[in-house]
Amino acid sequence: MVSQEPYDQVRFLAWEILNQIEKEEAFADQILVEILANKQDLLPRDRAFIYELVLGTLRWQGKLDRFISRAVRFPKKKIKLKLHTLLRLGAYQILFLDKVPDSAAVNESVRLAKTIFRDDKIANFVNAALRHIARNKTQPLAPALDDDPLEHIAVNFSHPRWLVARWIKEYGVEMTRDICAANNMLPPLTLRLNTLKTDRENLIGQLKNLGIDFRDTIFAPAGLIIKKSNILLEENQLRKGDYYIQDEASQIISSLLDVQPGMKVLDACAAPGGKTTHLAQLMKNQGQIIALDLSVAKTKILQKNCLRLGASIVQTICADSTRPLPLRSSLFFDRILIDAPCSGLGTLHRHPDIKWRRGPEDIRRLSLLQLTLLENLGVYLKQGGILIYSTCTMTREENDMVVEKFLRQHKDFILEDLRDFVSPSLKMMINGQGYLRTYPDFILPQGEYRLDGFFAARMRKQ
Repeated sequence: MVSQEPYDQVRFLAWEILNQIEKEEAFADQILVEILANKQDLLPRDRAFIYELVLGTLRWQGKLDRFISRAVRFPKKKIKLKLHTLLRLGAYQILFLDKVPDSAAVNESVRLAKTIFRDDKIANFVNAALRHIARNKTQPLAPALDDDPLEHIAVNFSHPRWLVARWIKEYGVEMTRDICAANNMLPPLTLRLNTLKTDRENLIGQLKNLGIDFRDTIFAPAGLIIKKSNILLEENQLRKGDYYIQDEASQIISSLLDVQPGMKVLDACAAPGGKTTHLAQLMKNQGQIIALDLSVAKTKILQKNCLRLGASIVQTICADSTRPLPLRSSLFFDRILIDAPCSGLGTLHRHPDIKWRRGPEDIRRLSLLQLTLLENLGVYLKQGGILIYSTCTMTREENDMVVEKFLRQHKDFILEDLRDFVSPSLKMMINGQGYLRTYPDFILPQGEYRLDGFFAARMRKQ
């Protein structure tokens, strides 16, 4: 008979969320928001702990599985998902949470096992496996960097081997190690001031009144970085639309279009609306923006964000941007933004689950989709108009190679060097071909400065 011991509801909820993410192949941030929205009774510290457990376990999943396989000594495919999730959750606390004693991590995991499985054998198995991990957590898992760079980085920095191999080939061993290390760090919380609702002085005053420390962004004029990202602003400020949570690299993209009041702008693949509403802000809410998205649900989110942020010049349309658009044939645009669907490998510090979901076949599939988007939407650009193609990934197949193939097939488009159109501070982000590239491990002389990994190219229709 299994004893009915009390168990930690917070850890149980984290375990449930991890199972749901794995089972439904849903993205972690979406599941976290959906589930925690219905848990209004949770204390702020409990919410923060759930985020830590879920995202930390996903971030270090590869390394956790190595420790687990060494402890149980049989293939992980023989461990059922729910048990495997519980072992990962316990191992994460032992290996990475200094404030949680090993004994507490083990004991709480055993209590959960008894509650979930109602089987003493499974509870004893969890106890033995996690105690083995606690005893041997300082033992090396992989060879030294010089002996086997691929294995060393993949295991110690918890990234899939195929991705590490690709980055080593493209960036070299040292930069690959730095990128993978940066992907395992907590990302900054960056805000974009919404000048359609307030001004910089007012928002800064609100932050100071709340006792929130911040610093200005370097590359995006409307950005503010919250120094302690676990501190969130009050919900009423978010609802008022005074700011939008948006990484600085993402904020840079909209400025590359050089939009002006009164222009007609097309924003394809626009949801959830960060860049769309930024464009409206840059246009002083004068002109017209057609914002497209394929998903009905995402289009509704896009509409809500435009309403909340006061972007009244935006018309949202649910449409497939790879096919002829439901627009009158005489409508041509001064500017087009294609923030293309991509592998998202530049955002792994925010979305650690992506690295376990993607494979080489996804990159091939997405690059074909991206080229189709360019070819379909390019016809809607006016002569002399500007098109920005951007992604939040770092693979050449989805970036340079897509742009170069499009330009070879469409001689009426020319590539423009972004160094000719950006502020002096941003020129360090533009390479010799004129492409914008940002990286998660970017370092300034004064110290670490974190950005998502983005790519952008600017093309003009002759």
